[in-house]
This record gives sequence, C-alpha cells and structure tokens, in this order.
Amino acid sequence: MADTGVAGTGVAGLRLGATWGLDFPGPPGERSFVAMGGELLAGAPAGDGQHVPGTSGPGPVLSRPLDYLVVAHEAYDAAPAGLAAGFLADTCPGEPRAFSVADQGIGAPFSGLKVLDRIHRSGGLSDAALFVLDPAAGAVLALGGTGCWALEAVAEERAAEAADCLPLLGPAARTSYVLGDGLRDLARPLEAAGAMVRTAGPAHGCAGVWRALRDATADVAGDGAGEGAERLVIADRDRGLGRLHVAVFLRA
Repeated sequence: MADTGVAGTGVAGLRLGATWGLDFPGPPGERSFVAMGGELLAGAPAGDGQHVPGTSGPGPVLSRPLDYLVVAHEAYDAAPAGLAAGFLADTCPGEPRAFSVADQGIGAPFSGLKVLDRIHRSGGLSDAALFVLDPAAGAVLALGGTGCWALEAVAEERAAEAADCLPLLGPAARTSYVLGDGLRDLARPLEAAGAMVRTAGPAHGCAGVWRALRDATADVAGDGAGEGAERLVIADRDRGLGRLHVAVFLRA
C-alpha cells in the first residue's frame, strides 16, 4: 500500500478504546448533524447499539477529557442547526480542539483517523473521539492510549473494481475484516480464506463500515469465530472515485 505517513515514527499508534453506533430511522434530512451527535452521546454505549431513552451526556466511555474531536461526514447537513463539531466539543468532557472533515466521500472518516493518529504520534494528544455522521446512521470511536487494538496504518489506493482490492487487504489468516458496502462482494472469498468478516448495512454512506465496527470488535473479544484474530482491517471502496480506503489495527 501507499505510504500513509502515520507509521515509522517509533511511537505506537492510537488505540481503539471503544466504539458504538446508531441507526437513524425516518426520512433523510429529518435530523441535523447536531441532533445526530446528541443522540449518539445519549445512547453511548447501548448494549444493542440502539438509543437508550432517558439517558444524557457522553456516558462512561467518553468520561476522560478529550484533547481532540473530529466530525467526519460524506453527505451535507440537510437540516442545519449549528456547528456539530462545536456542539460536541462543548458537550464532551475536556476542552477538545474540534474540526470537521468532509468533501472526501467515504474517505472522510479515514482521513480524520489519519490526522488524529499523526497528532498522537507527535505527542499532541492522549484522548480523542471520531464522530462519523450520515443521514441514516452514525458511529463514534473513542481513541487514545488504552484499548486492545493499536492503529498500524491508514491507506488509500486506486481500485477501479472490488476485485482489485483483494490483494491490497493483506493476509486473511488471523484477521477480522469490516467491509463497507463497496466491498461486500469480497466477503465470501475472505471467509473462504479463513477470515472473520462483518459487512456494513446498505445505504449508510460513509458511516456504514464504522457502524459495523462495534459488532466486529465484539466478535473478536468473545469466544466466537473472531477469537485469535491479530489484525483488524476496516475497509471501504468509493465506487464513484475508484478509491480504496483501509485502516489496519493490530492487537495490542
């Protein structure tokens, strides 16, 4: 894969502390990004990934003060009600520096993760959160110096067809894959090679693969088929741009 700029510093990558997500029922455009962010915090973390009525605040998973907070999205905010990054920075613990990443298709969350990892490796952050928003679903990643998975690399490659991506995803042995909608055709060949595979729900945009990440981490943490996995690979392909986006975590 192409040089990502996140490895080779001698400093361990960001660790994935926790992740959770929600589906947002109803017609697209019904919720603002601010409302989506509020629902994600109010339901953090729910046992089944659904909103927990009557709860508020960031929950125990984001109890540590954040240094940075990133909001990544592909679609635009159809019902703007303020700046989502600013709202979340005011709501989450600490006084995080907050910014948004957009206009990169499904690659926006991967770019946000890459930026946070670079800041971490330079000594600029201890704890951070990545919010991924789409009109149909959302996800949150709690990132920092604790957790079972350490980020090794974030990469982007040209990939005109899904089949072109298979050699770029690395060895299937002892690997758990989370595939976005643009790569769902690769699930069967990867499973046949011995990998554990989760696929994103349809029509979840850039949030799909990150929404599915919660279930994948539960797989590898339990006694199921994912037990013994040493690599966690999150990948999606932008069909329109012909680009493959990959994030690779290693068991810490």
